[in-house]
Amino acid sequence: MRPLMTAASAALLATACVQAQDGPTTTFDGLAGSRTVDTDGNVAMNGAAITLRGRVGGWVEMNGASVDVDADIGGDLEANGGAVEIRGSVGGDSEANGGAVSLTGEYAGDVYVNGGSIEFRGEFASGLRANGGSIEFRGRADGPVEIAGSGRTRTMFGRERSDRSEVRIYGELAAGGQICAHEVTFGRDAVLGESVTVIADEAPRYRDGFDSSLVDYRPRDGERCDEV
Repeated sequence: MRPLMTAASAALLATACVQAQDGPTTTFDGLAGSRTVDTDGNVAMNGAAITLRGRVGGWVEMNGASVDVDADIGGDLEANGGAVEIRGSVGGDSEANGGAVSLTGEYAGDVYVNGGSIEFRGEFASGLRANGGSIEFRGRADGPVEIAGSGRTRTMFGRERSDRSEVRIYGELAAGGQICAHEVTFGRDAVLGESVTVIADEAPRYRDGFDSSLVDYRPRDGERCDEV
């Protein structure tokens, strides 16, 4: 489940996992489970409702219907679930896939998120990529962002279903990037440090007083966002 993982980041993930094999791996497999840990090793949890608290020196992998993480993680993080909530800090790369995904805290590595509804809060030191129906960014991204709204799809009757994806920026995009969606809004506290290309079905909406000189708007001409 790594649709956004690049070859380079996959290599980094593999290296991190090998390095962490020297430490113990805390595991859970069951219906519902909660673990509070302080370990230099790794954590792997699978279940319907799973919760992780504490400090992890290695990598963390969480798979469940409900995934809740409030931890400081030294390595990489992968979280998959219906509802995924991440708080704390991650020293490596982060990947999250879910219906509703929320990331709060400090993220040192690249961040990859797929979700129906996505919320970013905190500090993101490297690249950030997201694909979702509704995406809200609050905080600061020091690396370039690549945000895509859900692409147009066709129904079983051959009719094209309209893409109503929304992206709302309320934080700082220090390194710019690209945003593609049906609708894009730069709201309160939105700040751009470098150019942002916006590909949308209509011109972006701006808060009063927003400096839009760094926004390069390009009308979307029937493309899927995952194809531009």
